[in-house]
Amino acid sequence: MHPALSPKLSALVAGVGVVAGLACDVTIKDGDISVAHFQGRATQEWNRTYPLAPGGRVEVVNVNGPVEVEVGPAGTVAVAAVLTTRAMTDERAKQILSEARIEESATPEHIRVATARRDRSRGSGGLQVAYKVTVPADARVEMSANNGSLKADGVRGHLKASMVNGNVELTGLTGTLDAASVNGSLSVKMAEVTGRMRLESMNGRILLEVPRDTKATLNVRSMNGRISVSGLETQKVEGDRIRNLESALNGGGPEIDVRATNGRVTITGVESLKSPTSPTSPPSPPSPPSPPAP
Repeated sequence: MHPALSPKLSALVAGVGVVAGLACDVTIKDGDISVAHFQGRATQEWNRTYPLAPGGRVEVVNVNGPVEVEVGPAGTVAVAAVLTTRAMTDERAKQILSEARIEESATPEHIRVATARRDRSRGSGGLQVAYKVTVPADARVEMSANNGSLKADGVRGHLKASMVNGNVELTGLTGTLDAASVNGSLSVKMAEVTGRMRLESMNGRILLEVPRDTKATLNVRSMNGRISVSGLETQKVEGDRIRNLESALNGGGPEIDVRATNGRVTITGVESLKSPTSPTSPPSPPSPPSPPAP
């Protein structure tokens, strides 16, 4: 039987309290709460291209803002980011922007890009970084973010996604999967199920689509939320406040492990989907994400 909250999700929950807001600054002193609204704004683009070996790992860590991953040519990883800062004045926003850093480390086997956490003791202000990353289809991808969103499409390698205060949208996947979210929805559309999948959410719904002919072992547990299945032959959902569903799809296969706390689980069987194929010729580098509206 699953524990009520896994160590991974517990770690995500712990991170909620330390996330900084983008458009305002909250100060608590002597029991009083004050909120400063920012009018100043500054932006900057950041672009990198790296070589990656077959099956190499790509890691993107964002403190505040969205991350989007799409498939590109083999052997190359392209990262386009837009840094946006806000403060009481444009001058202060530019100063914060000059202090902002994206940390990078790269080898042919592992590329890591991470937004450096800002020292809040240096004064009020907010930083958001929006990433758009192009990876080879067989890359192993790890991405995490706060106060934004995570999106990935067409990845064939292992994908790990962790999100706090935002939605996760994963489509056209064929590899193994480990995804968790806190305070946001988790939507997964599989082109094919070839290995173990793990989905976990707290305070948000889970939507999962798999081909009808998927051979897998389904293991679902929901606390304070309904479990609904359509387009697949499964056993009956059991339980009241804590609901469980265990079923072998088309004779069984890799485990699909789904856990939800305070959220509904919807699983749908659909006609077989084809995952995107890697382009035969290199496309143009990814265009930078659009900065948020003032």
